Amino acid sequence: MKNLFKKQNTEMDFSSLSTILTSGAAAGMAIANHLGKNPQTGGMIGVGLSLLVTGLMTALDDEKSSSNFKS
Repeated sequence: MKNLFKKQNTEMDFSSLSTILTSGAAAGMAIANHLGKNPQTGGMIGVGLSLLVTGLMTALDDEKSSSNFKS
């Protein structure tokens, strides 16, 4: 069972945030435009999904590095 109270890295790196946001928005707008939907809504969905995926990848990376630290 995982230790729910372990200390994790809570620092956020915002150096590439603008790149993540713009690429997510552009991809969402392009997909929405291709499907004939509202591009603004597609852009917001693209930004949200890109931030979600980036957050999950960061969390997995932190989990791997903390398990390697224990070994």
